[in-house]
Amino acid sequence: MSWDIEVYEGDQKKPRKGGPGPVLQPVLITGALIPAGWAAHAMWGDAGLASGFAAAGITAVGAVVTGYAHRLTRARSWYAHHMAVASTGAAWTWLAAMPLVDLSWGLFGIELLVGAGFASVSGIHAWAAGQGSREADAPKLPSWEEAAAKVGLTGTKMKVTSVTDHRVTGTVKLPAGRTADELTSKLRQLASAFGVGGNGVRAIEHTDDASQAEVTIVRRDLMRELVPWPGLDPQLVGASIADAPLELGVYEDGEPFTDTLNNRHSLTMGMAGSGKSVYGKCRVLQAAARRDVFVVAIDIAKGLQTLGPIEGAIGWPLLRTGANQDAKKQAHAVLAAIKRAVGARADHLGRLGLTQWAPGCGLVFLYVAIEEAAMLADFDEITELAQISRSVGIHLNLSLQRASWGNVDTDARANLGDGVCFGVRDSADAGFCLPDHVTDAGAAPERWQKSRPGAAYAAVESQDPERHPIPVKMYGPPTLDPADENALLAPAAVSLGDQDAKLDDVTRAAFGQAYADYLATRLTQDTPGLPEPTALDNAEPNPATTPAEDDMADELTDEEVFSTPDPDPDLVCGIDDPIEVSPGQDFQLPPKKGTRESAEEVRARMEAQLLTWAEQGHTSFTAAQLGAALNGARGRSWIYAELNRLEEADRVIHEDDGSWSIVVGELAPA
Repeated sequence: MSWDIEVYEGDQKKPRKGGPGPVLQPVLITGALIPAGWAAHAMWGDAGLASGFAAAGITAVGAVVTGYAHRLTRARSWYAHHMAVASTGAAWTWLAAMPLVDLSWGLFGIELLVGAGFASVSGIHAWAAGQGSREADAPKLPSWEEAAAKVGLTGTKMKVTSVTDHRVTGTVKLPAGRTADELTSKLRQLASAFGVGGNGVRAIEHTDDASQAEVTIVRRDLMRELVPWPGLDPQLVGASIADAPLELGVYEDGEPFTDTLNNRHSLTMGMAGSGKSVYGKCRVLQAAARRDVFVVAIDIAKGLQTLGPIEGAIGWPLLRTGANQDAKKQAHAVLAAIKRAVGARADHLGRLGLTQWAPGCGLVFLYVAIEEAAMLADFDEITELAQISRSVGIHLNLSLQRASWGNVDTDARANLGDGVCFGVRDSADAGFCLPDHVTDAGAAPERWQKSRPGAAYAAVESQDPERHPIPVKMYGPPTLDPADENALLAPAAVSLGDQDAKLDDVTRAAFGQAYADYLATRLTQDTPGLPEPTALDNAEPNPATTPAEDDMADELTDEEVFSTPDPDPDLVCGIDDPIEVSPGQDFQLPPKKGTRESAEEVRARMEAQLLTWAEQGHTSFTAAQLGAALNGARGRSWIYAELNRLEEADRVIHEDDGSWSIVVGELAPA
C-alpha cells in the first residue's frame, strides 16, 4: 500500500523533493578523506614509534564514533543503521591506516572504489524511495479528503508531516466550532475508508487547540516483528540509576522506548503468552546492572520457571520451588521486611534533610518486582507499601494477567502510576491498566491478545502523554524459542556479580532475620550461576501442578471464604438454585468431611463439578461457590491458581464482577 509523499497546506499540495543530497554526501566525504589521509601520513608517517601510537589513537577515536553511530541508528531502518555504521567504520579505518603505510596511487584508488560503492548504494536507495511504495502491486491509499468525505468529516484538512513504509502521520484541522472528539469517534470508519486494519488509525487531540489532532495511519503492523534485546550497555553497567533511563524497546515510529524508576510505581499487565515476563526480566537485568540498585523479586506462581534464568541478578529472590512449600508465607515476610525498610530509610533521609531519595544519599535504590501478583490474594500490604514507599527510593512493579477489581485492590491500582499493557483478552481488560486518553486515541491491545509477543502500550510518566497511544515493541530474544531467551538473558545475569555487596547497612538492618536466613541458605548452596537442574526443572512444564502444592500447609485454613460447616445438600454445588444430579452424570460426590485428598483427586473433582454445571446450563459461578462445592478441601490460593490455569487454557473466563464463566465446549471430563 502506498501514499504519495505530499505535504498538505490548506487546499495546496506541494510535492516533497528528494534532492541530490543522498548521492552527493558520500561522494563529498570520499573526496575529503583523500586530503585528510595525506595530512595524517604527513604528520605521523615517518615518526617511528609515534606512528603506531597515532594509529592506535585514531583507531580508538574511530571505535567510539562508530559505536555511537550504532547506538544512535539501531532503532532506524536496517538501511540507515547498516549504512551509518559501515561508512563511519570505513572512514576511520582509512585514517588509522595512513600513518603506517606508504602512500601510492593504488591506495588512493582503493579508497575511491570503496567510496564509489557507498555512493552507488545511497543513490539506488534515494531513487527507490522516490518511486513511492516498495510494494508495487499494492493499491495507493486514498487522499485524506477522499477518506474524510466517506465518513462525514467533509471540510477537514490534513497536513502530512511524516511518511514511511510503515505509517503516515499528519495534523488534521477541523473547521471552527468542531472538535477533535468528532474525529476520534470515527477512527474505525476511517480505517475502513483507508483500507487498513480496524485499529490502524489513531488520533491524539492537540493540548492547545481542540480543533486539531495528530493522526497516524498504520500501513504495516510492525508489532509482528521481533526486536532482539541488544544486551546490557557497557557504559551503563555500574552507572547510577539516575544517570540514564532503562532502554526497553522501540516505538512503532522507530524511536527508542525508555523508562525511569525513581519516584513512581508501575503495573505490567498482559495475558499469558503476551511477552510481559520477558519484558519484566529485561527490566530487572537493566536495573540490577546499576551500581545503586538492589532488586527484590517475588514469584510464588512459577518461580524458577520465570525468573530462574536471571536469579543471579536478583539480590533477594523469593521464588517458588518444588522444595519450598511455604512460599506464600515467606512472600508476606519479605513484604513485611520491605515495610520495615520504608521507616528506616525515611528516618535516614530525614536526618539528611532530604524529602526524596537521591543518588549518594547512602541508600541503595530498591526495585521490587512481584510476578503474578494476584497469587498473593491479600493486597493490604502492597497497597500500604505503594502509598508510603515512593519517596524513600523504592519502586514497586506488579505484573499480572488481569488487573480487575477481583485481582487487584482499587487503592493499590490507584498508586501504580505507570501502566504497561501487553495483549489482553478484551477492551475492558485494557481499561484496568491504560488511562482513558490512551484508549480514546485508538490504543487497542485486545487486537493482539497473545499473537504479538512483546507488543504493548506504555502509559508511563517518563514519556510525553502524546506518545502513550503509540505501540511499543519491547526487547526480547531473537526467536520465540525459550532456549534462545535463556541463552540471551542468563549470561547477562551471571555477569553482574554479587548483588548483596550493594545493599546499604540501613536497609540490611531493617530487612532483619528474614534476609539473614536467605543469605544463610544461599551460602549453603553451590550455585555460582543458574540453579542446578532438578527432576522438577527438567520435567515438561505442567501448569496443572505448578501451584497445587503451594497451599498444602494451610489447605483447610480459609474457612471464612470457601468452606461451610455443614453445607446445605441443595447448595453442595455452590449455586443458589438446586442442581439436580441425574444418574449416570460424570459427577463425584464430596468426600467425607476430614478425608485427606491428594491434589490430583481434588482437581479431578473440581473439573467434574465444572463439567456438571456446564451440562446443566449453570455457566457462571464464583470462586467461593467452587470452594464450597469442594467442601473446603483446598484453600483460597489453590482455588485461584487452578482457575487461573483454566483461564490460560481458555476453559473459563474471569468476568469484570469477579465471577467466572465456563467456556462451553472447552471443558472435558478429567
